[in-house]
Amino acid sequence: MAWTTPKTDWEVGELVSAGEMNAVGENLAEIDRVRKAVAAHATTADLSIPHSGTFVDIDSDFNLTITTAGGDVLVHFHGVVVNKGLKIDVEVDGTRQGDADHGLRFEGVDREMMSFTRLVQNLSAGSHTFKLQGRNSATTLRRHAQFWVREI
Repeated sequence: MAWTTPKTDWEVGELVSAGEMNAVGENLAEIDRVRKAVAAHATTADLSIPHSGTFVDIDSDFNLTITTAGGDVLVHFHGVVVNKGLKIDVEVDGTRQGDADHGLRFEGVDREMMSFTRLVQNLSAGSHTFKLQGRNSATTLRRHAQFWVREI
């Protein structure tokens, strides 16, 4: 089903047709579908992140793809980092979101919770890939770290 532009030129006393009511039902189903455009991954074990001088994918499980109706997407990550120096970023369809050196978040303290939420605006309708990336000296990401994306 796809969104149908609703009728807006109603006149007093006009009857509603079956086709118009079906369009309303299809629009409600489309709103529900969009609200469910979400992808997530949570680690079940500690994850060792090798040293890298450039931003690289942290793990293929942290590469998430959703199909959107077009618009805005919330991106979130949180997890405990063991060993200092992890710089973390998100790549959306091949474009990193943070600054060139530190990405979206830099962690300089050992065994500390690291988190961020990022609003990615004005994505076109279609499939989009979000990759959690890191740049660091060897680090461990503790189990139960979560990375998720959701169309809003």
